[in-house]
Amino acid sequence: MEKDPLDVYATMASCPNCGCFERKGTVRCSECGTFHSGIHMEERNTPINAEPIQREPIDPTAYSLSAEQALPDEIFEETEDLVNWDGGSSDFTMEEIEERPLSRVDPDELVLPDPEDLTKIDD
Repeated sequence: MEKDPLDVYATMASCPNCGCFERKGTVRCSECGTFHSGIHMEERNTPINAEPIQREPIDPTAYSLSAEQALPDEIFEETEDLVNWDGGSSDFTMEEIEERPLSRVDPDELVLPDPEDLTKIDD
């Protein structure tokens, strides 16, 4: 008795999305990229619903631009731990240069370079 030629497909499975034949147990289709099982997914437990954190309601008028509104009292954590960064070569100091704003400069006082004549350039 001869071997049945369709026995080749006994170890194959078809992709439910595109119909491509692949070996059984393949996690992902090589044609369309569809994942066939959840093997690649990490099993996670659903989080237990804990009591919600009770917070003080926020007063929207605390952020009003009105001059009559008092500033809210905010508390920030303070630390005495300071980090001294050594070894850098960047200098971010700003030099104080007294220059008049351009809106107050008289155009006749500006020293501009002479224009370059581009009409006499040889090709």
